[in-house]
Amino acid sequence: MKTIHTTYESIKNNEPITLTIGNFDGLHIGHQNLIEKVKKFSDTKSAVMTFFPHPMSVITNKELPILMDISDKERALKMMHVDIFMVVEFTKAFSKLEKLEFIEWLKSLQVKRIVVGRDFKFGHKGSGSVDDLKQHFEVLVVEDLLYKDTRVSTTYIKLLLEQGDMKLARKLLNKSYSIHGEVIHGDKVGKMIGYPTANIDYKNHFLPKIGVYAVIVEIGDKTYLGCANLGHNPTINYSTTRRLEVFIMDYDGNLYEKEITVSFEYYLRDEIKYDKVEAMLEQIKKDVEQTYNLLKK
Repeated sequence: MKTIHTTYESIKNNEPITLTIGNFDGLHIGHQNLIEKVKKFSDTKSAVMTFFPHPMSVITNKELPILMDISDKERALKMMHVDIFMVVEFTKAFSKLEKLEFIEWLKSLQVKRIVVGRDFKFGHKGSGSVDDLKQHFEVLVVEDLLYKDTRVSTTYIKLLLEQGDMKLARKLLNKSYSIHGEVIHGDKVGKMIGYPTANIDYKNHFLPKIGVYAVIVEIGDKTYLGCANLGHNPTINYSTTRRLEVFIMDYDGNLYEKEITVSFEYYLRDEIKYDKVEAMLEQIKKDVEQTYNLLKK
């Protein structure tokens, strides 16, 4: 797969493509269905175009929590055998392109056909529609994928994650929800109480429901079972911001400044404020045992 990181002014492509355009946050089964349609045309290369930063974060000047960053999308699309991945820098100037300017821009990229959902919008303030595209390109409209009468969408999956429904989120993502980040220094409380944890810098990854999780941890090319706490550490050293801390089973080494991936498999329980540290330790022991029993299969 060829990956192109570029601006809308400088992007170039010299071969006919079948293109789909979108944010594709999470690359859920609805996105996957659409991309499979892109790949079925043998007369063109398959191409996926996305934007960075997320358009809404540029338009609203607010950082938007994401399910996937660009590197996640690149890895997933490579596994799907897409030919070309276009990452276009999203700017306020780009957001102001009128719909006909946007169409001419697509023509310059040798777009033969476009595959999109029925509600696809483009151009300044979403002024362009599928009907506008049909006047200039061959267009394949892909209907939304439904799960029990609910449209599969990034918004719906975020709601499931906020509810701790990891099972249904996994079904709609076609994989476990994961967060990757650098291991940073914490307050070392875990080490002092016998359960050393890796403190993850999750940046602007979307965070699921506060609580304790059974997780799979990827460190390089190896995987480990882990028990993660996502929350404010209410018993010792309360944190105003949410922390993601992971106790990694059967691992003994220095992880500081290394990048690891945490996949959320099961939501175990809510975060609890204990009156005594001993009670907290007893519960942690139970959490670790439950994690092992759930994940050892």
